[in-house]
Amino acid sequence: AGWAIVVDDGSYGAHDDRSTLPYVVNVGDEVTNLVGPLAYTFGDYKIEPVVQPQITSVENEPPSLPPLAADEFSLMTWNVENLFDFQPPNPSSPPMPTLDEYRLYIAKVANTILAAGAPTIVGLQEVENIGVLEDIAAHEALADFDYQPVLIEGTDSRGIDVGYLIRGDQARILAFEQYPAPEGITSRPPLMVQVEITTSAGAVTVYALNNHFTSMSGGEKATEPRRTAQAAWNVTVMQQLLDADPGAYLAVMGDLNSYYDSLPVNTLRDAGLVHVFERLPEDERYTYIYHGQSQVLDHILVTPELMALLRRVDVLHVNADYAIPAPDDESPIRKSDHDPVVAVFGVGQ
Repeated sequence: AGWAIVVDDGSYGAHDDRSTLPYVVNVGDEVTNLVGPLAYTFGDYKIEPVVQPQITSVENEPPSLPPLAADEFSLMTWNVENLFDFQPPNPSSPPMPTLDEYRLYIAKVANTILAAGAPTIVGLQEVENIGVLEDIAAHEALADFDYQPVLIEGTDSRGIDVGYLIRGDQARILAFEQYPAPEGITSRPPLMVQVEITTSAGAVTVYALNNHFTSMSGGEKATEPRRTAQAAWNVTVMQQLLDADPGAYLAVMGDLNSYYDSLPVNTLRDAGLVHVFERLPEDERYTYIYHGQSQVLDHILVTPELMALLRRVDVLHVNADYAIPAPDDESPIRKSDHDPVVAVFGVGQ
């Protein structure tokens, strides 16, 4: 760990899009002529520039993954951050989007899924309802993949749920079920989907458990016991599924609101699951930026049998590595405050 120095002009103004930014900096850009007094407030060192810094930009196109090979399938998890439609009911925060804003959000999500190589199983968090999933699936960017939505309403106070988009041209939904914990520890219960995936090397059946654990907003340590209990509940559900189908290909994934080596994630590891990030360089293991610090909050853990098929894993840093986009930008850049995680598996040799 090290110190981060914030560039802060002292203003309390917020920027909704790139059009009002005084300058734009993406990861990889070089900043020079950064001159001003050094302050320390609210736990951060800050430079308050008195002259305009000079930015040397590098080519930094949004990341994209290749299409799946004929013998491959993939899993993706992504928190799409408050993806509500333009009709009431809607929570007080954020404000209900206009129709144009909603269409823009749908386009950005669809284009991100396309940039991720059109994964076979897309697990999303923070979607309002199945109608939102249907709108994503119907977007022209995804027209070739026949995505099928799966969602069961939970009991979250703001109305955000977990759901799936399943590639209908490659997979068939066999079953789906929500698993509320008997102790009431899950307002967003894990959602299981069982799919049969067809590849050129044969068909495989995969189970996925999509999660959105309790946030850290009440403090990391104060809320960790609840997330650990939610992880333990996933272990219980996983064991039920594996007892019925020993050796099955199974993944637990989602926004676990937990760090890579945290107790909740280690609870899943201790149950025999393997984190796909073991195949990812350490400097790529981040899915979220908080106060300038890169963190891992989004995870895919799989059974050893499924891990044996893993070919590659990627994090599409479409949020963490970029400044806020221009108005009406339908690219994958910055729809959400999280980055998508994609794991690709191969059935053939």
